[in-house]
Amino acid sequence: MYVNGLSRFTFSILKNKELSEEAVSDVFFRIWLQRAKISEIENFKAYIFTSSRNISLNYLDKEKRKKAVSLEDISVSLPIDEICPESELISKELKEAIGRAIDHLPERCKLIYNLAKVEQLKYKEIAQVLGISVKTIDHQLTIAVQKIGHEIQQYLKNEEKESEKYMVLLQFFLPR
Repeated sequence: MYVNGLSRFTFSILKNKELSEEAVSDVFFRIWLQRAKISEIENFKAYIFTSSRNISLNYLDKEKRKKAVSLEDISVSLPIDEICPESELISKELKEAIGRAIDHLPERCKLIYNLAKVEQLKYKEIAQVLGISVKTIDHQLTIAVQKIGHEIQQYLKNEEKESEKYMVLLQFFLPR
């Protein structure tokens, strides 16, 4: 249930598939070791993402932190199909336009967008995981939505299909 999201998250920090898989395994191993205390955890999802971050940073320490990692250095890959489950209804060209918009987001913004939209963490959880304020989360997501919205507008200007226009509007502006 959490493995794919944690793997992407740890990979965005470690930049190494094997290390990221090992880090995720360590997270679940440590949870297993502490299973008697699991009922004390108030927010399990935030807890495992925070644990993943900490374990990933510990792995970097073991590598003598050849390069300090900041949120700006973390690259995130976001498959559009995971962001928009309804994407099967959207044309391939529009998916590509949205994917390009996401790829061009600043790395910090893309990471926060990933945690909020793909992993569906709450702002408070993201703030806890990344050690930043909720206001920063809100600001970064505003930037992401504006840039993605601009890309969609450009796409729609080039397309005359009314049905796709309505689908996009429903997808991005109606609450789930």
